[in-house]
Amino acid sequence: MQVIKNTLLLTILILQSGCYLFFLPEPDKVTTSQLKEKYGISLRAGWMAKEADSLLETFDSIYQQSEDPDHNLAPSVWQITNKELQDDVQIESVNDVKHVTLSRDVFFSEVSEVEKSQEEPLLNKRLFRIIAQFVTENWTDIPEVRRILKDGTDRFMIELVLKEMYGLSIIRTGTPEAERIGQVLRRYGREARVSESSNEQLMMLMSVYEKFPKGLHNLGRRLKYLLINQQTKYAGSAWIGEFCVEYAGFIFHLKNRQEFHRIILHEKAHFLWEYTLNWDLRAEWAKIGGWRKDSNNRFGWSNNRSRKEFVTTYAGSKNPNEDWSESVAYYLLRPDKLRSCSLAKYEFIDKVINLYSTGGVPYEGLKLKSLINETDD
Repeated sequence: MQVIKNTLLLTILILQSGCYLFFLPEPDKVTTSQLKEKYGISLRAGWMAKEADSLLETFDSIYQQSEDPDHNLAPSVWQITNKELQDDVQIESVNDVKHVTLSRDVFFSEVSEVEKSQEEPLLNKRLFRIIAQFVTENWTDIPEVRRILKDGTDRFMIELVLKEMYGLSIIRTGTPEAERIGQVLRRYGREARVSESSNEQLMMLMSVYEKFPKGLHNLGRRLKYLLINQQTKYAGSAWIGEFCVEYAGFIFHLKNRQEFHRIILHEKAHFLWEYTLNWDLRAEWAKIGGWRKDSNNRFGWSNNRSRKEFVTTYAGSKNPNEDWSESVAYYLLRPDKLRSCSLAKYEFIDKVINLYSTGGVPYEGLKLKSLINETDD
């Protein structure tokens, strides 16, 4: 009995002293080798296996659509600390080599029980922001990028990442794109008062888009422009005909982060409705939601289902398109809630979305119906 007590006491002392790291699995050799070979990263002692895996996963995510297969990032040394750091990271140059120190707290970001329950783990948003910033500062070492750089500023590189990974170019005042979308907005009694978006806003936007399967990160010519409208009262709009997604500046300051995420995902989901669902699939979705054409309704649609069958009140208030976009957002954010409201909707979206998870399915809706129905009972 005394031996057991002594063992427990020793365990408590070890845990309190922070020496517990020695008892946790170290990074796998395959992981450390890939970090070194693909990204020039050397890990100092102190990393845990899950932390190193998360680091590699995030780098892979950022580079997964790069046209440069060799990456060619300059060698860097990464270490981890239990101390809190300003902005979670400290980057120093020692003999022209970048030394990056991350706060271990980054890897213990707030994760909801819903996110924990998902089969595919979500990327750590704080880590994504840090690594994306590191990449933009070091992409000037890639020959292909260096050739097109004009000024080498961080801002330019952030927009380059936005364009390469997500196919989005920012609309600025005075450009032909701004004039064209401005004409569209004026028809709705709105103005495109565009002011410069911050680097932080763009990084936040990219971290949310990461929730889509990789095959849906870049919609190519279907979604080409990003408009940050700093003075609109509307949270967001999808301008399908102009291949443009609009977000209000104020949403980036919302205290409710889930609401911010929902808005970002909802607007992009409208483009999926337009380009991934043919008429048969739209009819199938409308049937699942109890939607029917109704000329007496100002939105042209009505439904015969109870509120509890829609993931939000807004989802059931207008038409199948809005129902789809709200449901897709919750499929990515809170799948448990979507399943509890309508298992049929969850399964329908799961079939459609997962066709694109590898990026191998073209945006040709007419080919989707047979693929969807292959697994139907």
